[in-house]
Amino acid sequence: MMDTQARAGAHARPGPLKLFLLEFTKLRLTVWLLIVMAVTMVVGSVFPQGYDAAMYVESWGEARHAALARWGLLNLFHTKYFLILGALLFVNLLACSVVRWLGRGGAGLGHAEPPSHAKPVRLPACADPAGRAAGVLAGRGYKILSSSGGVVVARRGPWPEGVSLLYHLALALALVGFILSALFAFEGDVTLAPGEHAAVATVSDETGAHRLATRLAAWRVGSWRPFASLPGDTTAWAGREVTLTLNEFITEWELYREKYYSRDWLSDLSAVGEDGESRRALVEVNRPLRISGLTFYQMAYEQWFDVVVTRNGVEVERVAGQAHTPFALESAAGMFFPGTLRVGTLFEKYHDPVPITPHVPLKWRAPDAEKGTKSEEIGNLSVAEPLVRDGVALAIENPREATVLSYRHDPGVPLLYIAIIAFMAGLAIRTYWPSYRVSLWVTPGEDGAPEGRLLFRAAGILGEPEDIEAELVRGLEAPG
Repeated sequence: MMDTQARAGAHARPGPLKLFLLEFTKLRLTVWLLIVMAVTMVVGSVFPQGYDAAMYVESWGEARHAALARWGLLNLFHTKYFLILGALLFVNLLACSVVRWLGRGGAGLGHAEPPSHAKPVRLPACADPAGRAAGVLAGRGYKILSSSGGVVVARRGPWPEGVSLLYHLALALALVGFILSALFAFEGDVTLAPGEHAAVATVSDETGAHRLATRLAAWRVGSWRPFASLPGDTTAWAGREVTLTLNEFITEWELYREKYYSRDWLSDLSAVGEDGESRRALVEVNRPLRISGLTFYQMAYEQWFDVVVTRNGVEVERVAGQAHTPFALESAAGMFFPGTLRVGTLFEKYHDPVPITPHVPLKWRAPDAEKGTKSEEIGNLSVAEPLVRDGVALAIENPREATVLSYRHDPGVPLLYIAIIAFMAGLAIRTYWPSYRVSLWVTPGEDGAPEGRLLFRAAGILGEPEDIEAELVRGLEAPG
């Protein structure tokens, strides 16, 4: 007898593999993975991610950059650690969703015995009190989930398990999007002056997938390199590009209380896609151009001009100038600090738009000024009116601008959009849409009359659970 019990107990205990697999179906693992991922994201916010090594060295020095890079803290979201973390969370959410789906019609619809807090209900005498109760519930829009063994279980409103499954799957889909972004996304920028052309490749060897393939290709066991062919032939990428032409760079300013405020920058682009598709688009902030898997954004601009110095009407010096880049002159002492070149179209309230006379505000600092001394505003460098300084006249010629477009290829973005919409929809339904669940236990009373115990549960903040429950009790207790 004891031997039989021992064998049964041994059979009931799951093995290590089954215990390991069961962990992926538990919410506890989800919570811990989310905590670890949140900590990782905080660290990724503290340390700027994905910049060139030169920028880190300039900001922090070589020693600190080397230490942070060695620990992988400067590119956290493209490390194997973060990808594995995302994959574990995806498997965990998927397993929880599948288990919840498969178990939706199983145990848990009702208790064998009513809980102590179930409400007593006086049911009218009839041949089939449980059947009558089910009819009352059905007549009020409840779906009967179970009606056997003297227990009636019903639900009205959205299926909570299904809604919960929706946003669990949305989280899993978001993780797939994150992984796709980590593996295949790349970005860059391109600067174009009006009339210039640029070719932007639609594929790149700067993706996480290519770097991973390169590392795997270098891995060997003795002389055997099982993944030597993984990186593939990048020469086959030739011609996979988008050709851009900047037709015009449009700058607009607004004048308010004698001050200039930037209004808009627009890039009039002609683009030819990888498949030969030709398109013309006006790109501005929050209105990008999407073509051949690339998205182009209006990011910034560059401005140049020639600073011309004259004395008694004769040119004595000419230097190349750039907006927000200090310059010095041999013919005038001190350091000059130009601002933003104002060129394009000026908009003013109650006035028609007018062309701007190109000019740039200028500040100056004395050569012997102490460190931290503020620069002095000395006027505008203009193409029309010279600015006199130290006996010489300063003006600008050849003002010109170029657009700076950033671009990104990210196949994970569509999945993220879908996941966010699905998650928010599921969360909103679960939070706001009223859902009611009823369990009613029917037993014969001491006098033979049926007795009921009602467990009423409600979800959704737009519901009125007290009124709904009271009306249901009146319906169950009503004779007939």
